[in-house]
Amino acid sequence: MIKNSRIANMSNRKITARKKFSFRPWHFVFILMGTIIFLFRSYVKISPDKIEYGYSRPIYPYIADILSLPGQWIHSPYSASQLFLSLAFFAALVWFCYNFYVSYKKKIVLRLLLETMVHGIAIVAGVYFFFLTTWGVNYLRQPFFISLNQEAPTTLDRFDYEQLGYDMVFLLNTLHKPEIFPADIHDLWETDYAVDRALTKVIAMISPPQTPCFPQTKFLFGNEFLNACGISGFFLPVFMEPHINSDLLLWERPFVMAHEKAHFMGFASETDANFIAYLACLISESEFLRYSGALNALLALRHYIPLKKWQKLIQKNLAQSVQEDISARDERIRRNRKRYARVSDLSHKINDTYLKLNNQKLGIKSYQAALPHLTVWWKKNPPEFPLTKTDIF
Repeated sequence: MIKNSRIANMSNRKITARKKFSFRPWHFVFILMGTIIFLFRSYVKISPDKIEYGYSRPIYPYIADILSLPGQWIHSPYSASQLFLSLAFFAALVWFCYNFYVSYKKKIVLRLLLETMVHGIAIVAGVYFFFLTTWGVNYLRQPFFISLNQEAPTTLDRFDYEQLGYDMVFLLNTLHKPEIFPADIHDLWETDYAVDRALTKVIAMISPPQTPCFPQTKFLFGNEFLNACGISGFFLPVFMEPHINSDLLLWERPFVMAHEKAHFMGFASETDANFIAYLACLISESEFLRYSGALNALLALRHYIPLKKWQKLIQKNLAQSVQEDISARDERIRRNRKRYARVSDLSHKINDTYLKLNNQKLGIKSYQAALPHLTVWWKKNPPEFPLTKTDIF
């Protein structure tokens, strides 16, 4: 009798456990929200102009301002986004481990796995809805060069890129002075403020800036992950925080900071973010920012000038100190690439796929596509310093 009673109790517990699992209301709501926004994103065609003037300019700045509050409360270099995501992951892991232990004792592990899968699908759908409505819609906005009333770079020829290279070399040779670099490698404040001022000037070219307060640039704990993935910086819409790789060389930082903060301002396209970062650095009052923008532009010209001519430009005309900066950057990239080759390849493929799924047909080459727009702008806004044609090319 006792044995039969135990068997009956175990059976009742299993039945009760099975009955406890059901499709909960929040599952339905989150999956429905994710489905609706996916169908909207995939099948409803809205012109970039309507996104620009119906969402990106009048609505998004207020969303960004509200969501950035936790990141502003937690000062640099600490990341509120990383703290939140780490706690959420830890809580989910504890929940799963505890329930796995209970389910294993009750021999209902399969039910736990099914429940976890449903939870995961619902959460992913909810996150996707949050991502698109609070920031991701900006992928569909009008390209920045159109907002700037600038023509497409279809009329450029090789000489235009070569002339830009010559101008960048002139700037770099003029600007490279030890005193323009920050004294403390960990001090982001002065550079952060200079980037904010420069970005405000750039956005004022198309409309009065509506974002009241820029977020501070943050670092990640576990920065080696960024080195492994070959990432210089990234933007998290969770709390609207820009992050940069703490192992970047000093001169690399301003351009990457400007790029990530351009994302905060609602320019989701990598082409737009790079174009804005070039302009912000090159028109800045800070010589340090101008140096960063000019050197990044010069390096990007590798893809637009024949390699032999680009190497000749660098080796024969660029100051030795600037060449050393380029060599230090190349060595950093080469070292990380050699150490984390497989992870870096996977990261690039994932990023390429992600960009193509978000209205950037060039994928990872979208970063390079900003250079032609800069060249067009540079032709229309020639530098104030005198230039003479030489036999560089």
